[in-house]
Amino acid sequence: MKSRRRNVPEGHNTIVDQCHSRTCTEEYSETIPHDLIIEIVSRLPTKSVARCRCVSKLWSSLLVHPYFTETYLTRSSASPKILFACVKDGKVSFYTSPQPDDDKASSPITAAAATYHMNFPFDHVIDIYRPMSGLVCIRDGRILKGRKTAAMVWEICNPSTGQSVILPKMKSRKRTGAKSFFGYDPIEKQFKVLSMFTDNDFSSEHQVLTLSTTGKLSVRIVECGIPHCPLSDGICISGVLYYKSSTEKRVRGIMCFDVRSETFRFVKVMEPFIGAVHPQTTLVNYKGKLASVMSGWSYNFIGETCTSFVMYVVQDLEKQEWSKHNYKFAPGLIDGFFAGVTVAGELVLSPKFPSSPFYVFYCSLERKSIRRVEIQGMGGFKQVYTFVNHVEDVKLMRTV
Repeated sequence: MKSRRRNVPEGHNTIVDQCHSRTCTEEYSETIPHDLIIEIVSRLPTKSVARCRCVSKLWSSLLVHPYFTETYLTRSSASPKILFACVKDGKVSFYTSPQPDDDKASSPITAAAATYHMNFPFDHVIDIYRPMSGLVCIRDGRILKGRKTAAMVWEICNPSTGQSVILPKMKSRKRTGAKSFFGYDPIEKQFKVLSMFTDNDFSSEHQVLTLSTTGKLSVRIVECGIPHCPLSDGICISGVLYYKSSTEKRVRGIMCFDVRSETFRFVKVMEPFIGAVHPQTTLVNYKGKLASVMSGWSYNFIGETCTSFVMYVVQDLEKQEWSKHNYKFAPGLIDGFFAGVTVAGELVLSPKFPSSPFYVFYCSLERKSIRRVEIQGMGGFKQVYTFVNHVEDVKLMRTV
């Protein structure tokens, strides 16, 4: 299945723009050390990388080589960004904005510009999953050729390159609903979608859709052996996908899916930390550890406002070792849904249904302070998904 490229806007002036087409030849490029080319281009925006690949065959081969793409990904990982997936009129438009460093925070109210990347067309967006190593998975209800009703389609998109790949269709005779999770295996560098069909809310059939580094697409049935009811969206940390669930005996806990081995493990959560799997909690990655966070709300004549957080952080899941943290803030300072936790340890909240102006809230749990950042250059959308710690991957997807 071939990958697709979508609506990539023109970038700003780069070193490529400064080279006239008659002078940017193979002979000229060979006078520049290859390591220097890679060093310079790895510091440029993604739009500029795409233009640099058009300089010559030599530059193209250098800039698609794994050494360059890994170098670029490593640099991007050191300076992650906020990713906005904006839905309107059958399109998902991607924007990024700098992710502030908590150590460099100086003002409680700031502004940041949003950079537009591209958009992808969709029929009916059902869900957008947390990005994994630069790629985003979108679940779409799509009218396929020869069908009158919508079918579930999972498409993996790369906002940095404009490519997207439609994953193979799941095959099942079951007509009940399906729950899906997006994970990444950092060892084999494979992206996987775990999907399960349910009977009476409990999982009964599990399938894994895989996009490998070689571009091979596959779908296979995996055995679970633990009938359970998935209760939340998942989060993938270091190759393990976590999501809240309950067993047939109504025991609540955390389901752990090893993305590489494709095996399941259920861990019961007991008192006094049973609040970590409360239906209203959100699972987050807190400095490399699994955590669960829930907000407390107060109500007045204006409406509801967030006034507190409680966060449970896993120290050892098997031994039931958790730490509990409570934070309180003045009413009216925060409004939005949890988007995640930055690498600096700040909780991020963002409205899912945007208004003007559009704000993102950064809550420092260590400083017990709040910053409000106005995101400029982005508006008029029906719905906005906000994700933290997004990295940019310029590796081209090839499918076989």
